[in-house]
Amino acid sequence: MRFICKNCNQQFKGNYCNNCGQTADTHEINRHYLWHTIQHGVFHVDNGIIYTTKELFTRPGYAIKEYITGKRVKHFNPFAYVIILSTLYVLIAHFLHIDLFDKKISVTLSGDEGTKVTEIIGVITGISTWIKDHYAYSTLMLLPVFSLASYLAFKKSGYNYLKHLILNTYIAGQRTVIYILFIPIFACTENKDLISAIGNIEYLVWIVLMTWTYIQFFNNNKGFENILRTLLSFLYTGILMFLLMVFTGILLAIMIAK
Repeated sequence: MRFICKNCNQQFKGNYCNNCGQTADTHEINRHYLWHTIQHGVFHVDNGIIYTTKELFTRPGYAIKEYITGKRVKHFNPFAYVIILSTLYVLIAHFLHIDLFDKKISVTLSGDEGTKVTEIIGVITGISTWIKDHYAYSTLMLLPVFSLASYLAFKKSGYNYLKHLILNTYIAGQRTVIYILFIPIFACTENKDLISAIGNIEYLVWIVLMTWTYIQFFNNNKGFENILRTLLSFLYTGILMFLLMVFTGILLAIMIAK
């Protein structure tokens, strides 16, 4: 049976257009189509978010390497993965009334110096508010920093910078899943000491998972070297983030001075 592609008008046989790749089986857009799309595009256990999440927590480095080397049918797009999970993270925190960025600064200075500091704090607060309201995009914006750090640490591995970007995008998704799992725990307490302890555990879980991912991804029978290079990537990340903060601070100082 021959079909005429509704996307490019090419006549073809089979299940997919040989010109543009669109499926021959296009359904009318209704509630059944919407449910089918959500079920198979997001929650399908063979190639959706659930499958990708399972892979990232059972064989993370190997799964990411599969995606990079071309086995992508079952894996959810890394950038869409991060955006969806980050949005979900913020929505859950919002409904549970948890302030994810509760970092209030109290400064008591007088005169011109106090005014300048107050202006700087106002700008920083504005930036923090933007990050809170656009968590998904702020996460994506920091990915180049994390990717550069891992690229420098594992430069001899043979992976180019863009492949490191894919690697760290999936790792950002891992981190967001951990954040989502810890939200109910934070919601059950208001004790600051306990919240701090839980936050440390959350961070430790992420570090362990990230290290495991790097060891699997850069699997070259040099496990100890990979651990050292993972620690080196953390060091590079800290240095790059510090430089970024200094650069941002200089820009803020110039803006306020004007």
